[in-house]
Amino acid sequence: MSSKLSRRRRVISKDKADGSDNSAAEEEELKLKERKSLSKIRNGIAPNASSSSVINDRSDTKIAYDPEDIVDSSKDLRYPLLTLMEEVLLVGLKDKEGYLSFWNDNISYALRGMILMELALRGRIRMVNDPARRRFDLPDRLIECIDSTMTGETLLDEALKLIKNDDSHLSVADWIDLLSGETWNLMKMNYQLKQVRERLAKGLVDKGILKTERKSFLLFDMATHPIQDPTAKRRVVSRILSMLTNRTFIIEYDEKFFPETVGAKYIRSICLVTGCCAANVLENVLVDLDFDARDQAFVRADELLSEYSTYPFSSKPGSSQIGTNLYKEVQAEIEKEKIDPLAMEIVAGVIDIFGKMDAII
Repeated sequence: MSSKLSRRRRVISKDKADGSDNSAAEEEELKLKERKSLSKIRNGIAPNASSSSVINDRSDTKIAYDPEDIVDSSKDLRYPLLTLMEEVLLVGLKDKEGYLSFWNDNISYALRGMILMELALRGRIRMVNDPARRRFDLPDRLIECIDSTMTGETLLDEALKLIKNDDSHLSVADWIDLLSGETWNLMKMNYQLKQVRERLAKGLVDKGILKTERKSFLLFDMATHPIQDPTAKRRVVSRILSMLTNRTFIIEYDEKFFPETVGAKYIRSICLVTGCCAANVLENVLVDLDFDARDQAFVRADELLSEYSTYPFSSKPGSSQIGTNLYKEVQAEIEKEKIDPLAMEIVAGVIDIFGKMDAII
């Protein structure tokens, strides 16, 4: 009996020893896995990351990355920090109050036109390359999308998507009307860009130029956007004044807002001035000038609307004798940067519409 019990004890003790050995091996394996995961975390790698998502930044360091996040930043240097629409909105805003004039009906329509200008200058859209287009005026010529790459600006990307997905190839005037909601076509009602001014203001808040405040009026509360960084508006106003008051137009560059690497600098400045004139905010820039200088500046703005409403551009002898070097600089810029003439036709077509704004609205 005792021998049987002793045999049983030996068997049980052997099983316990085997179980303890197995548990010790499992613990060792778990510790090894933890060490590996910790080493991956220290090297910036997710524990379950695949080998295809890992690159060697240094010889001893690995990081995880998304290939779509790696963008060629050199392309951004060709475009200023602020779009044409944001610059016009900035000129129209009251500095301390942070809102536009309640009586301004032109700015919404003008901003839609400037969206087309910005897309053309960024090489996303152009006129349809059809020889028969020359029978029509510039605003009646058809637009096509040639590059659907996103710009990073919400409004531009939304408009670009609409133009890309539309197979009918609408004209410049039609697109401005549709983006403004000026249409009776029920099939095109969804083409309207909504809350453009508010979205542009929020974009300027994100760029650190405006701030958001809530102000209480007599019957309602409204979000306002006063100026936070006055440098941006000061640079824009200075560029407009230089074009409208100086005999020789010289661009003052700014590393942050308008660097020297920006493409189509002179054409952008013309678009800015004509856009401000069409949006009825140009007077905000000229308010500090004396009567004669202000009157002369308005005359020069009208000359720009006339000279650059056709393409090829033509230099017409004006009475103001302001910006006498502008035409030569524009021609040199187009030739040097090899700007697409079909894109320039869109710019000229929008300026032609701007010159007739009083008759349209």
